[in-house]
Amino acid sequence: MMLGAAARLARAALLLLAGCAGVGPQQLEVDQMGYAATLGEGLKRQMLLNMVRLRYADVPTFLSVSQLISGYTVQGTAQAGLNAYPNAAPGNFATLSGTVQYTSRPTFTFTPVTGEQFAQSYLRPLAPVELLSLAQSGAPIDLLFRLGVQSVNGLPNGATSGGASQQASGGFQELMRALRAIQATSAVSLRFERHPAAGRVYLLLDGGDPRSGAAVREARRLLGIGPAAREVEVVYGRNPGGPGQVAVLTRSVLQILHELGSQIEVPAADVRRGETPATDAAAADPRDRLVRVHQGPRAPSDAYAAIPYRDRWFWIEAGDYRSKAAFAFAYVLQVLAESSSRQPTPVITIPAQ
Repeated sequence: MMLGAAARLARAALLLLAGCAGVGPQQLEVDQMGYAATLGEGLKRQMLLNMVRLRYADVPTFLSVSQLISGYTVQGTAQAGLNAYPNAAPGNFATLSGTVQYTSRPTFTFTPVTGEQFAQSYLRPLAPVELLSLAQSGAPIDLLFRLGVQSVNGLPNGATSGGASQQASGGFQELMRALRAIQATSAVSLRFERHPAAGRVYLLLDGGDPRSGAAVREARRLLGIGPAAREVEVVYGRNPGGPGQVAVLTRSVLQILHELGSQIEVPAADVRRGETPATDAAAADPRDRLVRVHQGPRAPSDAYAAIPYRDRWFWIEAGDYRSKAAFAFAYVLQVLAESSSRQPTPVITIPAQ
């Protein structure tokens, strides 16, 4: 009987210590998923906040997480004992005791984006090849161009300047519809040439597919591409520099955030006080907005992204897929601009003791 009790106590002690030993792998999985989710939510809220701040002519702030260190320590002890008194009352008894100590010391390093890094990441216009590469990967080409392009071969996109909105030209809208139809049939592709000084990118529009033949002919007409040209070089600028070229005037990340911020709903009282301009009538229709940001005294609990600003809440609804898609691709363009500036990526270190 005494031996059976001792065995049970030993097994209990081993289970206690085994539980402590398993904390490391389990905690690694929890930390990886938790930090990934938290970082994503934080970056969404930072971008939305900068859109709102630009809407109110406030200073945008970009803060990158350069390092995460999540250190934790787990210590466990176990003691077991068996006392036997054959001739005494109450007789035999056993003892089991143990302690587990868990300590977590997370450390976060934030780096403000300033100076040359700010200029390269947020003031430098996006390279046309970045937009076209995303489109070739499956991103909607019309959405990417509406977000990141000022004009294509002189055809102006919709823009906001000084509170007055300029609608996209009919030619630009027709071109977007044609490119979207071509992309749907995989009839658009890119060809790259690598050079020591700078690379060149060529756009190929394949009109062999009968499903996209009409769209290809329409895109060629709008871009001024002759029927004999199989491909055209894509260059940065307002107008092409020569035959066989398509000029794409791209925006910077700051311009993209400003354009999206100009579409944000604001209280009429703020407009009367002169804190922000009124939304132009041309951009007031929600159907014409890329991102619809609501405002009010309180944000819904299930909002896709929500931030407080000047005693108000601004948010994007979880059920507004169109706004979420545009917001997500705007963030992807921001990440592309940051990576082009060789900004260091966050380092996550999780030591366990």
